[in-house]
Amino acid sequence: MSPARVFEAVPGRPPEWPALAADGPMFATERWLAAMRGRVPGAAYTFVLRETGAAVLALYGTVVTGVDRPGRGEVFDLPYVLVGDPAELPLSAAARAARAAGPPPRTPPREDWFPHLVVMLPGYECHPLGPLARDREALDALVGAITDWARERGLRAVAFLYPPPGTAPLGRVLAARGFTGVPLAYSCELRLPGGGFEDYLAALPRKRRGEARRELRLLHEAGVEVRAERVSEPGADVVELKCGHSAKYNGRPPDRAKTAGRLRDLCAGGALLLRAERAGDLLGYGLFVEHAGVWYCVSTGMDYSSAAARHTYFATVFYEPARLAYPAGVRRLHYGQGSWRAKTARGCEAVELPGWVLPLDPALEPAVTWSARTTALSP
Repeated sequence: MSPARVFEAVPGRPPEWPALAADGPMFATERWLAAMRGRVPGAAYTFVLRETGAAVLALYGTVVTGVDRPGRGEVFDLPYVLVGDPAELPLSAAARAARAAGPPPRTPPREDWFPHLVVMLPGYECHPLGPLARDREALDALVGAITDWARERGLRAVAFLYPPPGTAPLGRVLAARGFTGVPLAYSCELRLPGGGFEDYLAALPRKRRGEARRELRLLHEAGVEVRAERVSEPGADVVELKCGHSAKYNGRPPDRAKTAGRLRDLCAGGALLLRAERAGDLLGYGLFVEHAGVWYCVSTGMDYSSAAARHTYFATVFYEPARLAYPAGVRRLHYGQGSWRAKTARGCEAVELPGWVLPLDPALEPAVTWSARTTALSP
């Protein structure tokens, strides 16, 4: 590293964070980080590269201990994503079969993978931040310093999880430094064509276009209306739907206070709420936050006890947001990971997000190599 450059591992975020994150994604904003605090369990750090005292490059990460959620996999949990069977990730049938047959015989048990360092914003994307975010020499210096820092602390591995295609210089640095790339997920984004909602529908495949019109017609016939409003608070009925959504997909009762607090943080500063209602009752919603001209879908929910709610997800998350985005001058809607087939069927482009992993404990190396060789995503 150049004598003019200094590395610093800052617990939490440094005072310069707003400036470093100014050109970053919504996942780097104070609003999002406040909402997601504690989502990745462990000690959070910002790894900063300074030149003559000024912060010029940063990466955000967490030392994951594995203690907070014993036995439960998460998509930032290395044994789960590399050798487990994560239902959340779009692995191919062949990859799942390989994992079902079992990883290499000497693969360490789950507890021996911890602690490890996950370099990732808690929006399941990894983004270098700052004026040198695409400078290969600076990225190389910072990655090297992060690796040394992790090794000195006895961490078992370092993983840069889910860097999107726009961070290609980082990927090249990681490959050159011996990190192993493993395909892990798709991120979805809708780029609206033309000048209005009919252009969006026309761009869908003929069958899907017909399905979209049918879904909207069925909602209308069921007396369901979608209403848009700008909010700074989520509302009690939104919290209730989100709790039901979380219970269905997480398989455990949600923490209502935590859910309400997270939604309040997401709405702070203003958000666009799409409400699917019948006779005043909320049946489904989509919540969007605008950042740098992009609408990010940050929360969804649906009343699973009501048959009338069946198509509200599509109306509040895709159709009505697309209809409203045109007059608002917005042409990109970001949907992130999960439910990628439903998203691509409604016009989204899916891009591959890898994980880059460097085992610092030699006992983990065969499993990481095996994972890279056997993992592929569903087409």
